[in-house]
Amino acid sequence: MNGSDRDVLKRIAVIRSYGHSLSVDREHDEQVKKNALLLFDGLRPLHALGEDARFLLAAAALLHDIGWSQGPEAHHKSSQRLIMEDHSLPLDERERTIIGLLARYHRKAFPSMKHRGFADQNDEDRSRIGMLASILRIADGLDRTHRSLVKDIRVTITGDRVTISCSSDQGGDAEWYYGTRKADLFTRIFGREVAIEWIVED
Repeated sequence: MNGSDRDVLKRIAVIRSYGHSLSVDREHDEQVKKNALLLFDGLRPLHALGEDARFLLAAAALLHDIGWSQGPEAHHKSSQRLIMEDHSLPLDERERTIIGLLARYHRKAFPSMKHRGFADQNDEDRSRIGMLASILRIADGLDRTHRSLVKDIRVTITGDRVTISCSSDQGGDAEWYYGTRKADLFTRIFGREVAIEWIVED
């Protein structure tokens, strides 16, 4: 492990600790992070993003639901606000803003130029936010019941379709449904329909 990898692990550890201090369901946060990174890695041929983006996605997954600590209403916006206000997190301002936006966009509205924080970004970062938010939304949907049912994910990319094969030891109708439903932004960003296969393994 090189110095850069160790630095990322240290930063993620601090972010995890902060997230856990506010979390209402730590296991869900960790499962969404697992799902998101498996998707990110499987989708590399499409998004072509680097390790810096992978770090942003991991951090956003750990923090996406911290807004529940402020109440259930608009918790995605509360998550963004908490991320933006806490300067103890080991993030520079660009990273903090992107992670906050990813937390906001894990549900409800798509990224929009009507949103000041998003509109303020350059074209490259707006594109990056859109791609990462689309992955985070699916990752969250795949743990709809908060039971950590997904054990592994394989991604198959064809001309007009992405197939996400989820391995589990039991059925996951809600995960399948909401993973599919929350692929709407992904289809808009990448121009490919998403098919989710749920594979129950003995």
